[in-house]
Amino acid sequence: MRNTDEKKEFVAFIQQLRKEKGVTLSQVCHGVCSEGAVAVLEREGDWRPDRLLQECLLERLGIAAEDYIHLLDLDTYTHQEDRQHILHNIIWGDMDSAYVLLEAYEKKYLTENPLEMQFFLVMKAQIRRNQGCPEEELGRLFESAACVTISDADEGNLKDKMLSVKELDILLETERYQREGKRPNRYREIVNYIEGYGLDKVGQAKVYPKAIYYMCQSVINHSGERDGWEEETLLQYCDKGIKVLQESGRMYYLWELLELEERLVSGITEDLYRQGKWEKVQVLDRKYGEHKKWKRALERLYGEYGIHKETRNSCHLYVMQGVRCINDVIRIRRKMFGISQAKLCEGICSVKTLRRLEQKKTCTQREIAIQLLQRLGLSGEYSRTDLVTEKPEVRRLMERLREMLNKGEWEDADRLLRYVKRMVSMKIPVNRQTLEGKELLIRWREGKIDREEYCAGMKELLELSLPYSLFLTEGEKYLTEEEQTCILNWMLGMEDEAEKLQCLIRLEELYEPYIESKMIEIAWNMYEFVANNIGSTWGNMGKYDRADGYSSFLLEGCLRLRRMCKIHSCIYDRWWNYDMRRKAEIPTDKVLSDEEELSKCILFSAIVQDEYRGEFYRNKLKQLKR
Repeated sequence: MRNTDEKKEFVAFIQQLRKEKGVTLSQVCHGVCSEGAVAVLEREGDWRPDRLLQECLLERLGIAAEDYIHLLDLDTYTHQEDRQHILHNIIWGDMDSAYVLLEAYEKKYLTENPLEMQFFLVMKAQIRRNQGCPEEELGRLFESAACVTISDADEGNLKDKMLSVKELDILLETERYQREGKRPNRYREIVNYIEGYGLDKVGQAKVYPKAIYYMCQSVINHSGERDGWEEETLLQYCDKGIKVLQESGRMYYLWELLELEERLVSGITEDLYRQGKWEKVQVLDRKYGEHKKWKRALERLYGEYGIHKETRNSCHLYVMQGVRCINDVIRIRRKMFGISQAKLCEGICSVKTLRRLEQKKTCTQREIAIQLLQRLGLSGEYSRTDLVTEKPEVRRLMERLREMLNKGEWEDADRLLRYVKRMVSMKIPVNRQTLEGKELLIRWREGKIDREEYCAGMKELLELSLPYSLFLTEGEKYLTEEEQTCILNWMLGMEDEAEKLQCLIRLEELYEPYIESKMIEIAWNMYEFVANNIGSTWGNMGKYDRADGYSSFLLEGCLRLRRMCKIHSCIYDRWWNYDMRRKAEIPTDKVLSDEEELSKCILFSAIVQDEYRGEFYRNKLKQLKR
């Protein structure tokens, strides 16, 4: 969506998605905004919903991915910051602090806004559940949350409703705490709804595996209501849920599905033994034996960090990724470039307006903020993915391209990249940085350019928006994700250790404020990538304790946030640091088994379907056994 007229672009985007679904605007907005607002939107197309409502409407139309970058005005950012502190404390297990913050949130924000009320009730239920409250209380909280935006939440036909992933999650919890017990057919209705709704990949991962788990558990616990439900059918559902998680790199209810799958396979195997069907038993053992190893590996890793193996909260549904305050971005970026306030605002606004904006004393007009951002070498987009484009197909293709690059599928990635480049404007700097950066990486990995050409190309792309010398200087910084990616990819080819060390320190400084302010979850998409690279580089430079600190923090965060993509590389980096200490005869209180650690890497790379890294770990293990 382009911010030159964002409110109309958002309306047009909603209308396009709505037409694809074949639903009315009233259906999309039902329960979350007034009929008057809907009428204005339909009549004039002149409407700018707040961020909570915008997110809800997009989710109701099937978009729940986390790859957006959001620049928020001061009031909206402060609001989001208060929500995030509650979420952070729940995620990291500090329920007492979360409850105090939630009470303050209630006094500050709780109005007649249905989405605010729903958030408050769900967070209260999350906290109270972890505090061991009675199920009756949880049932009342979730039922109240459901009724805020969903009419006839208990018995209504879902087929005629438009529901976000958050609302679907609330329905699952409402059913879980029904006084008369969990009903298999109600769960099946929710599962069928999700299957037919066309959620994006991450959206499916957020709620579909949970719905399957609740449904299968309900069927097993209600033996008298198992009409048409065979163990093989339930097993197929478990397989589908696990597959969705693997494809999205998430672990929501993964352990639960693996545990349920193990129980189902055991029951089916016993029946087959009694029937003398030995070949079918062997087929099941071959198919599900690997999954048992996954489950055991997860249990050991969760146990190592003292984290519950069960998914005990739904906070991942409410964390908004890629969030920054426009006031901070403008202030930090201006100082980075050494531009005076008078020079920056010339022809745009008064110095007084800019000063008040930087001091966080005002929310400036959108058009003024856009012009200031563009003068600072930034996109004028308030909300966008890694490319500036209005084509939904490009977003899906970029997701596939990232998967290919992660797996080292260079030739296929190159073909797809050329196709994407024809679909977007390459005159826009962020588009060039994103796509040409990937092109350079592919060409270098394929041996088509040497290291010097690769590094020169990455520097040129970075300096489309940020002089490299400014990045290296001390002081507070704001870098776009594209700029960070250029630097990290450039560092792969750097030979000067002193220069690489300076880059490392500057990248570390970018994320220290997030960690100190307990806001790291909103930056986790990029932090995973950056921290993994920083940790590996510290290890390569012989700073093993510092490298281990990154691996440990990143591992724990991935486990708490139920994200699996970086787990295998964190385990490998931890083992590699140990192996280097051992070879250099550096004392350590750890004792790690080479075979056990590399086997974990192989298992976790298999879970996330990273065959490229899996092959690397297998070869490493073979070398050690020689």
